[in-house]
Amino acid sequence: MPEPIFPPWPPLTRLVGPFAERFNLNTLPLHIHEVLIAFITYHVIFLLSPLYSSLLFPRHYPVLKPRTRINWDVHVVSLVQSTFISGLALYVMWVDKARSEEEHRVFGYTPLGGQVQAFALGYFVWDLAMSAAYFDVFGIGFLMHALSAVFVFSLGFRPFVNYYGPIFVLFELSSPLLNFHWFFDKLHMTGSRYQLYNGIALISTFFLCRIVWGPIQSYRVFRDVWDAYNNPPMTRQEGIPVPGWLGIAYLGSNGLLNCLNYYWFGRMIDTVRKRFEKKPGEKVEVEKVVVEGTEVEVPPVEELVASVGGREKKKDL
Repeated sequence: MPEPIFPPWPPLTRLVGPFAERFNLNTLPLHIHEVLIAFITYHVIFLLSPLYSSLLFPRHYPVLKPRTRINWDVHVVSLVQSTFISGLALYVMWVDKARSEEEHRVFGYTPLGGQVQAFALGYFVWDLAMSAAYFDVFGIGFLMHALSAVFVFSLGFRPFVNYYGPIFVLFELSSPLLNFHWFFDKLHMTGSRYQLYNGIALISTFFLCRIVWGPIQSYRVFRDVWDAYNNPPMTRQEGIPVPGWLGIAYLGSNGLLNCLNYYWFGRMIDTVRKRFEKKPGEKVEVEKVVVEGTEVEVPPVEELVASVGGREKKKDL
């Protein structure tokens, strides 16, 4: 079986050992270095973003308002993270054969599964720090989302439902497209054919990952956790029994996320539907749908068509 990218660092493992033992995070010492690597890497990307963003987009980035620049830099990190963690999750699901064993679904642990948990946790710890540092920019919603994510992903180091870690990380497959949508707006490409194609891909990916794939996997994890709660392991080697609070906290968070996904997708579809149902001559304002803190604007259909058609005519000329 393939090994994790970075092996544990013994001094750091020993340092975090007492904390991990105190809170029953038994596999955290084996992955704390990956949490720190992720945190540091994402913050370096954030700090360097003004430099390479100014070089790549000299007519756009320097003229952004300070608050929007911070938002831009955070979206850069989000784009890198969501692309990386989605690829890593798919890789682990493909090569980590040990995670497919039945007893691994709730109590089991594999080093590669722990690696996915660690890199995801490192990002959410960074996200929590940024949400607190720039509270005036992002508000209470971002802070609570980051805090909840840190709590849920930390629970995986008991270990707990490591099998489902890469599965639910695949929700992030739609996030790169969501970030691109935001960047198109800031680059004055709203309504362009590139944003149109990206929007089609965004809605399609969001539907497949979060509306189809998500609830199916949620049903499986609900079933497995319920079974584990009613049939606790006989020895510590088999796993740590699932306390009621843990099942409620994890499954409650999972259920809430699924509800939010349905709400966001419903708003997207409703916004598109309004474009087709408007009466002749009626002006429909561009509506914003906020998905994970990113405003997704769906302009009138005829504007999109005119935009694409206009560009095609220019190419013909």
